[in-house]
Amino acid sequence: MSERVCVLLDTDIGDDIDDAWALAVCLTHPKINLLGVSTVYGDTVARSVIARWLIEATGKKVDVAAGESHPIGKTIQLFRPNQMKAIPEEDERRLKVGRTDGVAFLAEKAKAFDGGELVLLTVGPLTNAAKLLTEYPEAARKITRIVSMVGTLLPDHPNPEYNAAVDPKATRILFESGKPLTMIGLDVTLRCRFNEADLEELGRSEKLLTRRLLALTKAWQDAHRRSDGSVPLPILHDPLAALVVVEPELVTLTPMKIVVDERGRTLKAEGEANCLVATDVHPSAVVGRLKGLLM
Repeated sequence: MSERVCVLLDTDIGDDIDDAWALAVCLTHPKINLLGVSTVYGDTVARSVIARWLIEATGKKVDVAAGESHPIGKTIQLFRPNQMKAIPEEDERRLKVGRTDGVAFLAEKAKAFDGGELVLLTVGPLTNAAKLLTEYPEAARKITRIVSMVGTLLPDHPNPEYNAAVDPKATRILFESGKPLTMIGLDVTLRCRFNEADLEELGRSEKLLTRRLLALTKAWQDAHRRSDGSVPLPILHDPLAALVVVEPELVTLTPMKIVVDERGRTLKAEGEANCLVATDVHPSAVVGRLKGLLM
């Protein structure tokens, strides 16, 4: 895979911390050319601020557009992402201005794409992706494949994975779209984690991007501080999906037919495969690769 892969990233950055690390992979990986970022679910304008704040740290020019706030057919109460606490007020004011038509933005980027491989990488609820596929079919045809952090086949997880559950209708549209689809689910992502030593090592980096990532990570940890004073450590759900776009050897991919029920559960079914499912992973290689990009 010698040529760079062009990527459109769709993310709900700002709640769990792994979206920020996935964006960092897209910004720093030598084999990824990030063409644009759209945000999804809840306060998508605030999410776009966080994305721009990280992009700014690299000096790159990557457009960001706020996308759909509400799942298909539902209305939710908007909430401020916890990681906004890490961003200075003056930066928020400066970075808040931008497009708010994320689905049309993705369609424009896809339609203008000419040649090579174009991947839609989704690491949040699938509302933007589903609307792109259904409302802009001509643009969607330009997308070579979709890589999604979504779903689970773990027998001890009877409930649907979060991204799939937020908008089950959108999740079903994705799996029934006929597009080449790679599912990176909890089966593999839960095995890829940072420990305290990893964060301490990254804390020695002089890169502005890494420093901002760690500031967002601290805000996320503070928001989820436990009663005993301990804090969670990042699980690398979304960065794994980003890495698999250009380094599929990090996981084992198995062709399967996956159907989506009304709750958003991803279920293995009999019949012709409609996606590749990550069924095994090399966790130490994933952690090492991520640190190597950001040190």
